[in-house]
Amino acid sequence: MNTKDKFLGRSMEKTYSFYSPFYDLIFGKTLQPGRELAFSYLDKRPYQRILDIGVGTGLTFNLYPDQSYIVGIDISAKMIQQAKKRAAILSNGHQISLYVMDACNLEFEDEFFDAVISPYVITTAKDPLKLCQEMYRVCKKGGQIIIVNHSKSPRGLCSKFEDWLSPLFARVGFVTNLDVMGLLASTEIHVEKVITCNTFNLHKVFVGVRK
Repeated sequence: MNTKDKFLGRSMEKTYSFYSPFYDLIFGKTLQPGRELAFSYLDKRPYQRILDIGVGTGLTFNLYPDQSYIVGIDISAKMIQQAKKRAAILSNGHQISLYVMDACNLEFEDEFFDAVISPYVITTAKDPLKLCQEMYRVCKKGGQIIIVNHSKSPRGLCSKFEDWLSPLFARVGFVTNLDVMGLLASTEIHVEKVITCNTFNLHKVFVGVRK
């Protein structure tokens, strides 16, 4: 990891640690429709081992299929603390393991998970391509890879506006000018569906699979 990557990692860790006490208030209800839509495409089989990248405060814990084995990671230790509190009061039969971890350097074996899901993370990553490669690596063949995120508009005034806004939003934890759709097309993740979601259709659910 180079010096720039280390700085970006520390910056995001500090940003989301700062958000942790009131993350649910700011990003909870406003982004929950996208989370719920993404999870509606997740295979409903029980006993799957599922990786939740950017688990945050655990807002997705009630969306999993019955009897799931959930592994949640986040770059912020304070976010993981909040997620552990939420996990401790659940009684829905899930097994939940939570770790502080860099999503661009996952500490799991190849093809370890039945499914990988990542809500609102890819535009916060220091290396979005490496993140996609890591999601692909740890997912079993035939397993689902589901991403929820804003993707830059392909052209026109919206695209230019997103370029202009991106440095400002980077200060609060994410960029607005990442072409997520184009990025995924450059990877081995096979995207089967793209569905818009949230207010003004600002975000998309990318339903993919590892072939």
